[in-house]
Amino acid sequence: MAAARTFVSQQRLGRLLLYLVTAAVLVAVAFPAYWLVTTAFKYEVDTIVSPPIILPLRGTLRNFTDVLRVEHIGQFFLNSALIALVSTGLGVLLGSMAAYSLSKVYMAYRIRQVIMIWILIVRIFPPITTAIPYFVIIRGLNLSDTHVALILTHTAFTLPFVIWLMLGFFQDLPDAIDKAAIMDGCSLWQRFCQITLPLALPGIAVTAIFTFIYSWNEFLYASMLTSRTAKTLPVVIAGYMSDKFLRWGEMSALAAMMVVPVMIFAGLTQRYLVRGLTFGAVKE
Repeated sequence: MAAARTFVSQQRLGRLLLYLVTAAVLVAVAFPAYWLVTTAFKYEVDTIVSPPIILPLRGTLRNFTDVLRVEHIGQFFLNSALIALVSTGLGVLLGSMAAYSLSKVYMAYRIRQVIMIWILIVRIFPPITTAIPYFVIIRGLNLSDTHVALILTHTAFTLPFVIWLMLGFFQDLPDAIDKAAIMDGCSLWQRFCQITLPLALPGIAVTAIFTFIYSWNEFLYASMLTSRTAKTLPVVIAGYMSDKFLRWGEMSALAAMMVVPVMIFAGLTQRYLVRGLTFGAVKE
């Protein structure tokens, strides 16, 4: 009887510790978002006080109105949306085609391994190491400050990630489906478009979200390759920082507004998101 009570007490203690750790992790993850939103509604004087105000008792919409009054802010929003959507579409399409070829098309083992390692190495390279070559190439092609320059750059940098992620999804699809399609006379392109892609929609949704977030938030190349015509929102946010001032309110307001399109994009793909995150977790 005493042993049973000890066991129950240990279970309750373990469950309590699990809840406490989970709550601490949730607070650590959610606090930056909370701080961003609250700072967006603070008065300027409240953003620089020490100690900082954790729970503000007053708020204002002036930071948002100041951001919306910035010249060409609408164009900058459209630039970010256009570049992120097009580069996501191209990256997912081209990366899925490459991943399907590596997973379903017969290829010598060593050749396949060399290609996959090369793709991985390209992904490992820090973006700053290729910044100057990209700048020289884009300027040589007369594409400076254009949407095409950022679309090509973002697509090139997301391709290795898309290939490796989609490769896992395609490899989890049963080979019997592909063989049955071959027996029915389907070509390689028909098998890819009409059979494999619909089955891999959960994986495509997850990949598209990560790719969109990367392109939407990318700053390094956006700041180097654009000046006004193709300027994106991360570059606008950086403009609120200088050696003389740091406008926390406007920065937070614009950053909070930038989260909305990502949430909308994730909401549109929510139908496949959970399935994609658990795709291939259980082997049959």
